[in-house]
Amino acid sequence: MGWMTGEARFALWWLLGFAAVNAALGCWCLIRGWTDRATIRRVKREGIGPVEASWQAGGERTAARTAVGLLALRGAVDISDAGVITAVPGAPEPSDPVLSALFEGIRRRSATKRTRLYEILDADTDDFAPYRSRLADRVPAVRHHAEPGRAVVALAACVIGFGISAHGLAAGVRLPSPFLGGDPALWVLVWWPLWGLLALAAAAWPDEGARRWRRFNRYCRRVADAALEGLPDRTRRALSKGVSRRAPRPRRELRPSRSKRDAPNHGGGNGWSDDTGTHSCGGGCGGGD
Repeated sequence: MGWMTGEARFALWWLLGFAAVNAALGCWCLIRGWTDRATIRRVKREGIGPVEASWQAGGERTAARTAVGLLALRGAVDISDAGVITAVPGAPEPSDPVLSALFEGIRRRSATKRTRLYEILDADTDDFAPYRSRLADRVPAVRHHAEPGRAVVALAACVIGFGISAHGLAAGVRLPSPFLGGDPALWVLVWWPLWGLLALAAAAWPDEGARRWRRFNRYCRRVADAALEGLPDRTRRALSKGVSRRAPRPRRELRPSRSKRDAPNHGGGNGWSDDTGTHSCGGGCGGGD
């Protein structure tokens, strides 16, 4: 096979393999995008609920905030300044199935427990499991982030660069360079710069953490904002207070007071035993303070 021992023709096959990896990755992303595009067209044609739109635009926490805000707008729940959510007695149940499940969970907890926004998202809170289940069934089946194309191309660049160098070294191909003398052993030095050049192609691919379908996300955000129009600023601030669980305050270590620990002993003959009891037992026996 003449291409294996040619001056540089064997490297062409490796580079064609790198191009094939990029082409296959592009086709894979295109095929996966067809399903998302069809879903987006259907959602825009049929419409989307504000809670589902909030989930698409900002995630489950934003969706929960929107759902509670909608219940507050309809007079179904009351939100205190501290972010505690309680059901309003006698309020009608919402017709929306997602809001209905959330309202039912808040109403069950209002009799015995206080509800904050983060508890709605807590998987251990069974009262809101129907809400989370219904919302998961109704949100658009659209991917939020890009495929890991950049990592795949960078890995392919590493493999192709190493393959070219190892192939040239194993086949004894003289390096086609007028400056380095053409020694086949110099292929070892080619790997790193060749990898760096091929890895530049990874910059053409979006990062896997990048959001997909930004125009659709903006559409969903407008739907959610329009539904919450008229929500008082006080309610919005109160909802923000219940978003995260408060960290417990660190416990203060109890230490013996200095007045008792350093007080002079005037107990006469019992002074030695008293001093030993104070300093050797100390806080370990619980008698220091």
